[in-house]
Amino acid sequence: MSKPAVESVEIKACRGISGGNCRFAMPSDDTLPEAIKKVVEQTGWDGFIRTQITGPLLHHHTFKVAVAACPNGCSRPHIADIGIIRAKQPVLIASACSHCGLCGRICPDKAISYNQGEPVFDLEQCMKCGLCMEKCPERAISASEDGYRVVLGGKLGRHPRLATELGGIFCKEQVLAIIAECLFYYMEQYRPKLRFGTLVDDNYKSLMQRLEMAKAVQCKG
Repeated sequence: MSKPAVESVEIKACRGISGGNCRFAMPSDDTLPEAIKKVVEQTGWDGFIRTQITGPLLHHHTFKVAVAACPNGCSRPHIADIGIIRAKQPVLIASACSHCGLCGRICPDKAISYNQGEPVFDLEQCMKCGLCMEKCPERAISASEDGYRVVLGGKLGRHPRLATELGGIFCKEQVLAIIAECLFYYMEQYRPKLRFGTLVDDNYKSLMQRLEMAKAVQCKG
């Protein structure tokens, strides 16, 4: 049986996000988890879900958001309703590159090949972890995009589902807008026992249309 829950939202952040020491973590905004909590409160989710259930609030009623400071995902973003993963998309500064080949040797995802000595990034294979930027001795790799990946609809249980990636890299303001819009949509479509992951599967195109404005929210930084 599902365990009792105190709050209707569960926000899990890895230690790299929450200020702990982690050698894989990219520099991150440690205020993001609290900002997510505030946005969820503003949607009215807590009052809504409590009117939709009979009996006590249980763990499976909670909306789960996981925030990770790198693609290793220690906070398990791919099985949360919404997962937020720190990301930097690499781009080469060709004039600074010494053709040393270090970036390709250290890439955990084998996403770097070479053309006449210059690194070429396979952006489909690349996990946007930022390691090549950090380790390049010439500082010849920078970030063309710097923010967060967003994955939607992960869940465990009888019918487990890994979250679906929302293509792109998003700033904090866009992430918060996406979370809010997902919750508004979930509340509109809600029925007993409906999990957000099931909604992502069943109403994917409709949800993507709803998220277009959230994805276009202006970034402050």
